Amino acid sequence: MFKIAKLPKSIENAISKAPLLVGLGPSAWPRIINDFYFPKFKNLVANDCQDNEYIRQDGFSVYSQKQIDKYVQISPITPGNIISTDLAKKFLSEIKEPFKFVVYKSMGKFEETLEKNGWDFVGNKRNVRDKYENKKYFKELLRELGVKTIPGENYEIKDLNYKIIEEYKQKYNVEKIVLQIAEATWGGGTGTFFIENEEDYKKYETRTLELFDKLKDTEKEIRSVNVAPFITGISSSVPCCATKYGTFVGSIQTQLVDVPEVNAKLNNRSGVYSGHDWVVNEFSEKSQKQADHIAKKFGDYIYSQGYKGIFGIDLIVDKDGEVWPVECNPRETDAFPLILMLQMEKGTIPFQVFHNLEHLDIPYEINFEEIDKTYKQKYNASQLVMYNNVNSSSVDTKVIKAGVYKLADDKLEFLREGYASWHLEQNGEFLITEDVNKRSGNVYDPHERMLRFILRGQMVDKNGNVLPQNAKAIEFVYKMLGLVEIEMGLKKEGGLNNLYVKRIKNAKKSIDLETADLVNTYIDQGQGIRRPYKIAWRKKLDKSKSALEHIKSSKTRDHIKHDLKLGLDVKIIKEIDSNLYSEWFEGYKNYLKNKFKTESKITLSWLEAKNKKGKKISGVFTYQDGKLVGGELFFETNKILGIGYAWGENMLLMDYKFIEYALSKNYEEISFGQDTNFYGTDLSSGLILYKSKLGFTPKIANKSYWLSTYIKKDENIKNDILFFGSKMRDENIDTLFVYTKNVEDAKKYQSYLPEGITNLEIININEEIKINAEKFTKTKS
Repeated sequence: MFKIAKLPKSIENAISKAPLLVGLGPSAWPRIINDFYFPKFKNLVANDCQDNEYIRQDGFSVYSQKQIDKYVQISPITPGNIISTDLAKKFLSEIKEPFKFVVYKSMGKFEETLEKNGWDFVGNKRNVRDKYENKKYFKELLRELGVKTIPGENYEIKDLNYKIIEEYKQKYNVEKIVLQIAEATWGGGTGTFFIENEEDYKKYETRTLELFDKLKDTEKEIRSVNVAPFITGISSSVPCCATKYGTFVGSIQTQLVDVPEVNAKLNNRSGVYSGHDWVVNEFSEKSQKQADHIAKKFGDYIYSQGYKGIFGIDLIVDKDGEVWPVECNPRETDAFPLILMLQMEKGTIPFQVFHNLEHLDIPYEINFEEIDKTYKQKYNASQLVMYNNVNSSSVDTKVIKAGVYKLADDKLEFLREGYASWHLEQNGEFLITEDVNKRSGNVYDPHERMLRFILRGQMVDKNGNVLPQNAKAIEFVYKMLGLVEIEMGLKKEGGLNNLYVKRIKNAKKSIDLETADLVNTYIDQGQGIRRPYKIAWRKKLDKSKSALEHIKSSKTRDHIKHDLKLGLDVKIIKEIDSNLYSEWFEGYKNYLKNKFKTESKITLSWLEAKNKKGKKISGVFTYQDGKLVGGELFFETNKILGIGYAWGENMLLMDYKFIEYALSKNYEEISFGQDTNFYGTDLSSGLILYKSKLGFTPKIANKSYWLSTYIKKDENIKNDILFFGSKMRDENIDTLFVYTKNVEDAKKYQSYLPEGITNLEIININEEIKINAEKFTKTKS
């Protein structure tokens, strides 16, 4: 069992003089080291996540704003925005003793808010820190300090061209050139490009234009680019901490970049940060001494200029063990939370302690050389940051439990709760942590980071490829999240312009807002009507009843009895072949085109694709005088028999025969397909009544997600719009909502209520538009 090592008396005395510290972040996890060493420490965080609960169980203080008010909006989740909410202001106003904030990196709004309120923080201010993150300045400074750097020059972006790239390739006899936008100081790999050919260079140009456009209305800008030969070697880094006694330097760690298994391999840039592996490579004493020399030279200099505490330096260690500095991260990098935990495991004093004491200006005494030696250790751990792997905007439809897992018998086995490296007891165990959500429905931008995967043991092989067992575990984790691609932007649906955005503020900035009839936000802000995107219709079967007795409506039962006397030939085919499917598909295509003026959502190759997956497709088919006049396809999924696609004028008869067949095969539950939960537009409102009369119950479809829907204008709304949703805004559907221009007439929908739906909510469209008008007053982009 892990036990925190006893600190030297001088450090203990210094810590006892520290004021109350308040850690800020999306969750408490990245600041957790402070809790173990600074008794007066509180976490003020944005999100309500599982990690926070585990940390509380260890007796630490975590105030989560979204746990208090799930609708509080903090976007983006930066220190400045975290402390600007009413909840944060109230929390801070109740603190009666002096305090300082702890953040991983200060930003403009944060420092402005601190100055306005007379607050302070533990860390380096922007005017002290930012210049060291500039890649051009970093290289020039190292050269001034007598440190050997990667050869190359800096060019104005406007002056660089592919001819210069070719000249560099010849000059240094390399096949690849590295471009680093000097001012791109945010996000690992944002401004790094590996150029092997003219196509790579065009990608660099495209990405540069995107960055120019993205930054045009901000205080940031990009101007120049470092050009250097690509050095073949191990991408690595060293963690450092600048103190009054000198710069502590940790052991060289292998840095993982562009890892495809976690979707960190992007077309428009290279060197995307993915994680670290402390096991895979043994670095020589020569290399470590060189890394120490570089870091200490740089760290001691920046300390003399006012920079204190934690920073990291990215390196390349070539095949001869030579160490080449690449860039500086003058802040707590993504590696640090785990590095600090690993330092604690080894019984050393984590860098965070010295970082805090330096910024608090509390005197302490240490034997620098003795402590510095303790950081040159080998750690048995590795980590990956997992990014959204859908390659578009997505939403998670499932919740994964935070904690310790292992891969066993080709599946993931949950072992125990946990949040720290010391909760991993054996090689092969891994930890899912850092802001793991309690609820599904979380929206992720393309390539947005999601969670952290920490492994006891080795992550990759010598070539940087994720080991097969780890790749399999990562694949399972993604499956457990149930990520689904979602719409973003304006989409024409059922004659209406639907605008899909993350939250209200995104709609207000959208160029499509004026043409939108409806606005749908994925983030629930406590407004609009909350609804699942898709509905599945289900029915439990009672073997003691006949198929006819399962029909809810007496009129519908009479209708079925009538159709049974029409003399139609109804056939159940247990496994349809390609010929029958082709005949059915032709009818289906024409039926949709003539009756609904729409195109088929499936193709002629649909059956072949299903068969290749081992799925058997059955069907109910009706014939008149030997000619196919209708048919519905059905198949089994998770022991539920469900109807897929259907056409024909005698649908009720086929549905009855389907129920009769399911009963004969002893199915306990059947499905009546899935619908987009928006009736009266692309789907008929009568479809609800039809399925309700048959006794089917609407449920949230598998892998469905939730939206908040707002009426913006009514010019294109010709019919009433119906959808199922939640009156209490929870994850259960209990209400049929109706958008209408005629409230009295809409009361007829009371008869539409299927089993399980207890409420009818009628909403006057004109009144709703007035209410929503202020919400969507356009703001400047």
